[in-house]
Amino acid sequence: MAASPLLLLCATEVEARPTLEALAGEPQACAWGRAWRGSAAGGEVVLLCAGVGKANTAAGLALALARWQPRAVVQFGIGGAYVGSFLSTGMTALASAEVHIDCGAGEGDDWLDLEALGLPLLPGPPVRYNELPTDAALTRRLAAVAGVPTLRFATAERVTATLQEGERLQRRLDVAIESMEGAAAAQVCLGLGVPFAEVRAVSNIVGERDRAAWDVPGAVRSVSAALAAMLPALEAAG
Repeated sequence: MAASPLLLLCATEVEARPTLEALAGEPQACAWGRAWRGSAAGGEVVLLCAGVGKANTAAGLALALARWQPRAVVQFGIGGAYVGSFLSTGMTALASAEVHIDCGAGEGDDWLDLEALGLPLLPGPPVRYNELPTDAALTRRLAAVAGVPTLRFATAERVTATLQEGERLQRRLDVAIESMEGAAAAQVCLGLGVPFAEVRAVSNIVGERDRAAWDVPGAVRSVSAALAAMLPALEAAG
């Protein structure tokens, strides 16, 4: 029986392009998003671009897990660094956990999370509310080979609009990088028992609306280089 492939997941083809070129992947019929199948470090890899946002990520990933039954999922892409996280543009990090910051009630200092409301995202055990851990062993292994820090990430469907709000979120939740997809992927993988890791590079500071201050191409290069360093370790682990 052939070994199960590794699934690489991202939102957009802009983020995927350098990795896709390295994989020399062949297009695959795909029920949601776009997918390619190739090889890296002697093993099979499926790369899925599921689309922007939590709904695209959850739908695309769930269908991909059912079809390809991968041994692990690594999500990659770019994101914003929160003021106070001490990350800057171009730096790369792995997620130790993902936090849904849209799920709750109220706003500002009056915001209540799902635990306060008694509404779990996953029934467990253990019961999971807004915070969803990544696979600890997989993440440690990837952090060691790529030489990047492991930090808490956050996911917001509505991108944080001001530097002040970003700083407040960082202080309250102790998060470093914000994206629009990570928590959805973490939730699906945790719920279905699939090892999950997430790596992102910083393209901008959360709340900075001047796009001239962003460096999307540089962040794509950074995360692609980190992912390339991780792939041999992922294949060696089997």
